[in-house]
Amino acid sequence: MQFTPQELKLIERLRKQERRWPRTRWVLLGMAAFILAAYGYIAHMLFSILGSDTFSPADSALLFALFWPKVILMAGLAGVFIGFAIRDWRGNVHRMLLLRLLDAQRKETEKDEHVG
Repeated sequence: MQFTPQELKLIERLRKQERRWPRTRWVLLGMAAFILAAYGYIAHMLFSILGSDTFSPADSALLFALFWPKVILMAGLAGVFIGFAIRDWRGNVHRMLLLRLLDAQRKETEKDEHVG
């Protein structure tokens, strides 16, 4: 089977992703930890503002309404990062199998060329 230059580029991109995955999973976990720490602090500050006399109840409600959706959204994003890292901890199975099949096919083609 002959691949076009575009297909060879895509195969090389898959190989690069496979090589980078061990580092990428730790980057994902690090980003998730940073997001949870930063927005956990913001959530703590929001809840401390609610009970304080620093702001009026209307101002406290406005701050809560502005920042709480962002806290929830970023907590969800951190959960997605952690989910990706856990799901593909040992690598993406589909990508690994595809690359192995391509390698086996290439070896078989090379063997046929040497024989024929």
